[in-house]
Amino acid sequence: MWTVFIGIGLGVLEVLLLRKSVVMMSADKANIPLGIFITIGKLALILAVLYCIARFISLSAMIWCAGGMAAAMIVLPVIRSLRTIREGRRAQEEK
Repeated sequence: MWTVFIGIGLGVLEVLLLRKSVVMMSADKANIPLGIFITIGKLALILAVLYCIARFISLSAMIWCAGGMAAAMIVLPVIRSLRTIREGRRAQEEK
């Protein structure tokens, strides 16, 4: 069950790297190949961590890790979107 914390940490890292790579790729067309490389690296990192946990610890630990990762990758964007919506409503009310 402790691997859920590894999954949450990995999920947070994935969301942050996704955000940074999107900003980087949208800023300049020359950065697109680097963004693709970063995306492939993120996927390889996920697969490597899940494989190592399944191989050396247990399959149930790998499922807990994947669940924590999925939860973090779902909850963080939802929270961020809700904050953005609230800030937009406050800005409209002030006008």
